[in-house]
Amino acid sequence: ADTNYHSQLKQAKLSMTGLFTYDFLSVDILIKYFKMARDRDFKQAIHTAGEYGNHYKNLLSDFKSMLLNKVVLPNEDFSGVTFKLDDSDKNQELYPEDLSHGELKRLSIYMWIKYRNIENAIVLMDEIEIAFHPDWQYQIVQELKEWSPSNQYILATHSYPLCEALTPAHVKEIEPKLLKQETLD
Repeated sequence: ADTNYHSQLKQAKLSMTGLFTYDFLSVDILIKYFKMARDRDFKQAIHTAGEYGNHYKNLLSDFKSMLLNKVVLPNEDFSGVTFKLDDSDKNQELYPEDLSHGELKRLSIYMWIKYRNIENAIVLMDEIEIAFHPDWQYQIVQELKEWSPSNQYILATHSYPLCEALTPAHVKEIEPKLLKQETLD
C-alpha cells in the first residue's frame, strides 16, 4: 500500500464525499468551470431565442477580482489555462506556480463554494487564514457571506485580523460543558 501523503489524500477524497483541500489548484478544475459557464450561456440562448447568458463573462470577472492584477483565460480548445498580468503595457504570461499560495487558496475556496453550489450547508474550515495577506484575512468573513449567504460557517482561527472582522452577531462562543459529578448528601 502507498503511504505517501498524496496517495493517502487521494484515498481519503475517494472515501469522503465533500472533502476538499485547497493545498493546490488543479487546472482541470478551472477548465471544468469555464466549460460549465459556457454551457450555461448556451442553454440560456436556447431558451431565450438567442440571448446568451453572462455566466462566462461573470466567471472571468470573478477570477479577475480574486487575483487582483491577473487574469485567467482558457485556451481556445480548453486544453489548459493561461494566467496573465492584467497590464495594458505588457502581455506577460504566468504559470500557476507563479501565483502566491494565498491567491491559489483563496481562488480554490471561492470556486469550491460558488461553483459547486455549496448552499444551505454547515461549512467547517480550520485555519482558513494560513497563507493569506492580513487584508485578505480580514476580508474573508465578508467574502464567505457574499459567496454563499445561506451557509453557516464555522471557522477555527488564530488570526487577529480575521477576528477583528467579526461583530458580536457573527460569534457564538461555545462554553465547555463538563459533567458535574453529583454528590450524595
